[in-house]
Amino acid sequence: MAESLATVPLLVDITVAILSTKVPILLGHGYGPFTLPQLSRYGFWSAASEGRTADFAMLMGLLFLLIIGGGPWSLDALRSRDTPASPRTPQ
Repeated sequence: MAESLATVPLLVDITVAILSTKVPILLGHGYGPFTLPQLSRYGFWSAASEGRTADFAMLMGLLFLLIIGGGPWSLDALRSRDTPASPRTPQ
C-alpha cells in the first residue's frame, strides 16, 4: 500500500515531464504552455532519441509498482516480518 502512495505523485511528475518535453518534439509543434525546442528534425525518431531510456524506464517501473506492488523484498514486507506478533489473551 505504501508503494502506491509514493507512486502516484511520481507518476504525475514523470507524465508532466514527458508531456512537456517529448510530446512537442513528437508533434513538431508546441501546444499550450509547452514550447518546441530547436532541433534539426522532429517526429517519432527524434522524440525517441530525445526521450532517453530513463524517462520511459521510470514510467514503466512506476506503473509496475502501482499495479503489482513492492513484493516480498519491499521494505514494508521486511518490516512486517520483523515485528513480533502481539501476545494472545486467553478467552
